[in-house]
Amino acid sequence: MVAAVAVVVVAGCAASSPAPRSDVVPSPPASAAPPESGDAVAWADDYCGAMSELVRSVSSMPSVDASSPRRASETSGELLDVMVTGLERTLDRLGGLGAPPVAEAERLRRDAVDRYSDIRDRAQEVLDELAAAEGPEARLDAVSAVSAPLDDIGGLNLLEGFDTVPALDRASGEAPSCLRLTGPETGGTPRFETPGS
Repeated sequence: MVAAVAVVVVAGCAASSPAPRSDVVPSPPASAAPPESGDAVAWADDYCGAMSELVRSVSSMPSVDASSPRRASETSGELLDVMVTGLERTLDRLGGLGAPPVAEAERLRRDAVDRYSDIRDRAQEVLDELAAAEGPEARLDAVSAVSAPLDDIGGLNLLEGFDTVPALDRASGEAPSCLRLTGPETGGTPRFETPGS
């Protein structure tokens, strides 16, 4: 783990000073110090907390009732509504993350926002199609499009890119929210099942 580094700022003494502090060795400038481990763990914990919003939503999504075109359409709409709400909560929390502990962390955050925004928009489009569909055939056509955002969600690695940033990779092994996402049942890769997957 990256150890926390305490930087001691020592004021320079004038040459004419009667009692110079010869026992003090100036530390490197603060800008040269690596980020503190605690900062990375806190940031990773908040990031994983944002991912947990989506996990909670997916776990509460209803199954599609295919007993009739109307019921299939209604329950597909309910499913997508829960998905969109979870994605929006995740995006809100990603947008509220604090300053990244390393430069690469901001890149990962931006990539995640782009990825989850695309899935949210796609799910919303299908939800709008379901709401506008009239008649059994139109409803079934709209229901068939539900599988696309479901597949998008099911294929996500919620900590994608963390393994390419050593500071975040280590931090995710300590952050409580990340540990909940990477339990033994995930095989170490935080993915989750979606209805019908």
